[in-house]
Amino acid sequence: MSEEATYDPSERLASIDNDEEAPLLSHKLKSKPGTDGSESTLTPDDPAERRQATKRRILIFIGLQLTLFLTSLDSTIVATTLPIIGSEFNEMHNIVWVATAYILTFDAFRMYSLFFLANEYIVYIWGRKSILLVGTSIFLFGSLLSGASNSMIMLIVSRAISGIGAAAIVPMVFVIISELVPLQQRGKYQGVVQSVFALANICGPLIGGSFADHITWRWSFYMNLPIGVISLAIVVNFLHSPAPEGTTMEKLKRVDYFGTILVLSSATLFLLAMNLGGQAFPWSSPAVIVPLVLTCVFIIALCWVESRYAKEPLMPPHLFKNQSVVAIMVTKFFFGCGFFAIGFCQMVYFQAVRGDSATQAGIRLFPMQLTIPVISTVVGWIVSRFGQWRPFMLLGISTLCLGLGLLSLFDYTSSWSLVYGITALCGIGIGSIFGSALIGIQASADPKDIAVVTGLSSFARILGGALGVAIGSAITNSSLNSSLPLHMPTEIANNVINSALYIRNGLPSEYFQVTIDCYVAALQLVWHVMAGLAGVGVISSLFIKHSTLQTDQLKHAVTSEAHPEITEAEGENEHTPDQVIEVHDDDMVSNSPKN
Repeated sequence: MSEEATYDPSERLASIDNDEEAPLLSHKLKSKPGTDGSESTLTPDDPAERRQATKRRILIFIGLQLTLFLTSLDSTIVATTLPIIGSEFNEMHNIVWVATAYILTFDAFRMYSLFFLANEYIVYIWGRKSILLVGTSIFLFGSLLSGASNSMIMLIVSRAISGIGAAAIVPMVFVIISELVPLQQRGKYQGVVQSVFALANICGPLIGGSFADHITWRWSFYMNLPIGVISLAIVVNFLHSPAPEGTTMEKLKRVDYFGTILVLSSATLFLLAMNLGGQAFPWSSPAVIVPLVLTCVFIIALCWVESRYAKEPLMPPHLFKNQSVVAIMVTKFFFGCGFFAIGFCQMVYFQAVRGDSATQAGIRLFPMQLTIPVISTVVGWIVSRFGQWRPFMLLGISTLCLGLGLLSLFDYTSSWSLVYGITALCGIGIGSIFGSALIGIQASADPKDIAVVTGLSSFARILGGALGVAIGSAITNSSLNSSLPLHMPTEIANNVINSALYIRNGLPSEYFQVTIDCYVAALQLVWHVMAGLAGVGVISSLFIKHSTLQTDQLKHAVTSEAHPEITEAEGENEHTPDQVIEVHDDDMVSNSPKN
């Protein structure tokens, strides 16, 4: 690699020879004297160098997986602790923001990171290692504050800080993995990554519930600290990256600041209105109407800025002329509504209606959590083998729509076999989408847009998820606020709404059954609405154009989405089979000669 590398921001892709026999390593090995007294440098063919490089790569890979595990765990571990957190702070009506704050900042800032990755800025301005270290430090700082929170507001703000850190971690981890591992070996490593995400999805609710029941919910956040420190130590000592090149100010001028601010502002205001409406304020209140109006204004402004002024738009306008890309994004949005609502509202059902502990509630979701990675892997294999992805999108969103509707059958006396069967059915639908949607949107877009549509796909899913949780919470609280005071004194009704634990620890027995009936009715309404939203996703999926993946598409498009973050940052190395983003990083590249 030349000593002086130049960088043209207008060229998003740089074509270089991809020596698949020489994976990208963390640093060069020192030279050693030869037998004749001269200095001899180890070559990539030297067995000692290969062994050392392999050990170093595995150690770095372990450190990276620890950070991915924590970021994934943090999005699921709070599900079983929310009712207990809300009860401790006496703010059950605000617990949705504990989850939403993390999701919102994670989504908005990750979308920003993916935009940078797609245009190569993030690598050249800050450097891989620096971004990863800063992101991990911010995430751990947010975790520390979350565990030490003494109010709901402090906890929500702390969760938002953790989301910002996680947004920097996830894309950069995949950039580094793709550079450490040669293309033909990435499948094996991706299998490990999928297992890590699946493990986090399964263990999150169980670990969170165990801490909440037997120690304190605060350890759901404190546990990130020792694991995160180990990961930081590995990255600091074994991953070496030189200082980035180029003039920072010139590159920063091309950043789409207005687009990012408008996206974040519109999403925040919309979720704020959903959380306040029918709870803190009536739907006709200016406190609800004004945020909704401003949301519309910001969305219009976003479209105007992105189409006219943004040099590197966060959401390139030409993508919205692609029918399949738009249809998949809409489908992913409404899919996200139902997917995230299940995790939140089923916890309310298990703990408030059925009286489960936080640990038991986490275990109740195992049928769905185990089904998702299995179905996703099977679907991914079938798509890889036969090239057909559209049928699985239709099947997935339709199955989820059916499952969401059937969830409304649950009441206080429902058999556990029925509960497990329907939640597993939802898992089949979710797994089918995870195994096909990302492949579909990458295959439907031009190769140069793969990184961007990958980010937009995730943006649509997680924004829909934040909306789904907000709607589920708003409907539940609004229904309880209107029904409970009709059957009991206002003070008792407020205690029930603010603390799920009060139902079985303090609620007079004569009000128990009517309280359970009110909760069941509220959740049934939630599932009817979610099934309707998923139905919109079914309709939008019908507009996806039929296509069959070709061999060259499969090289860069097929990735299992057992957890959506698996492919968030893979796009930047997969624009075409023979093109990758240029690496100006001599210390990360093995010192083998290029052809």
